[in-house]
Amino acid sequence: MLKSLKSKLLFLFITTLLGTGDLLAQQVVSGIYVGGHIRRNRPNTISTLRNSGFTYVILFNVHVESDGTLTTDGETIVKNGEYVFAKTQPHYQEDVANLKTAPTSIQRVEICIGGWGNTSYDNIKKLVNSNGTGSNSILYKNFKALKDALPEVEAVNNDDEHCYDAESASKFHIMMHRLGYKTTLAPYTNKSFWTSLCSKIHSNRPWAVDRIMVQCYDGGAYNNPTDWNFNGCTTRHAGRTNYQTDMNTSIAQMETWYKSNAATGGFVWVYNDETWNLNQWASAMNRTFHCMTVPQEDVVINCYSEYNYKGYCVGLPEGEFTQADLALYGIAANDISSVEIAKEGYKIRMFRSVDCTGGSYICSRNTARMTSAYNNAIRSITIMPDEETSVSSIASTEISLHPENEAINIQHGRGELFSIYNASGHMIYSAKVEQNDETISLSSLPHGIYIIHVGNKTAKVKR
Repeated sequence: MLKSLKSKLLFLFITTLLGTGDLLAQQVVSGIYVGGHIRRNRPNTISTLRNSGFTYVILFNVHVESDGTLTTDGETIVKNGEYVFAKTQPHYQEDVANLKTAPTSIQRVEICIGGWGNTSYDNIKKLVNSNGTGSNSILYKNFKALKDALPEVEAVNNDDEHCYDAESASKFHIMMHRLGYKTTLAPYTNKSFWTSLCSKIHSNRPWAVDRIMVQCYDGGAYNNPTDWNFNGCTTRHAGRTNYQTDMNTSIAQMETWYKSNAATGGFVWVYNDETWNLNQWASAMNRTFHCMTVPQEDVVINCYSEYNYKGYCVGLPEGEFTQADLALYGIAANDISSVEIAKEGYKIRMFRSVDCTGGSYICSRNTARMTSAYNNAIRSITIMPDEETSVSSIASTEISLHPENEAINIQHGRGELFSIYNASGHMIYSAKVEQNDETISLSSLPHGIYIIHVGNKTAKVKR
């Protein structure tokens, strides 16, 4: 039996629309610009990003040539309305798709246009003024070809640092929204231009601009994100660089901005080598901006970064947590040194792998000092009922996920309570399982992370 939640959830989602939007925006709190290194060192860079903990990546950059051709690092991406990048980068489409393929922390992919010394927006201005932005214009044709080839790319990041023409740029981004691209803005100076641009886009396409990314480094080193508050966009992220200061100093600054309501998230410039630890940065940023939090009543395990329950502490619910998952909650790989069982009847299985496979260590009691083989070596964990100390009321019930996490199947669960919780721990749906073999569609749920409860069994779904 296929049971759709659409009709039952419609009213709930309408009445909680703003809350749901805030939740999804909150989850996308940590970003990273990615240079040509992502292609030169594939597939390792793709794996690194998926396991990093960053919730969005910005591919830097797509250059718009004077004739509208799209290039990057001297290679042609799209020309005359045709995607040709596969001739020189045959794995690129696959790699971009894999960035968002579970298990991964990446929830959004953007492209960047602009940057210091980049003339893209000068070229866009001339093309908009001469050819417009209609479906027959070269800009429209080329970016439609890009969207068709890379549908996972959801937004375009404007890093204009030279042209500063709000009229042509707003027309361009309105066109991009028609093609399915959101817009994010990355200012560091010339506030009047950015204010005008955001206003012009918003007046035509409300909410097309969904993030302001304030550069607080290099030329914008003295920027305070509070000063960049634009009409129509309240989500502000503050940017730092991996070379600007040490990581702890940058994270402390981000925390100050978060506590003063100056920033709701952050980003880092730029991943173009392997000299720094992306996972350490991302997990610290996710902790700072509370990417994933668990209501106290749902916390099963408290994980500490130091011996004797010291250092930073993150509470986790029952479930399976890959390295990417742990980073979303704010736990860096190889950082767990002590654990506290917050609810009786549970145990934690710890893995040195990123995906809860291979050899493991089981802990079912408070542990002030992890065994030497696993201290600072844990990269994924599962938290589950301890069969020796707890009894499941539906021991025979099985929960399985369908491909793409669009549905779940429940075996032998008839009469049990089925509930869906969002990432903040709020129940958004509850009903009794009607059949012993029941498939429940999740397609009506917005993309995000959900906890599914059937009796005492739990499954985590990321869609």
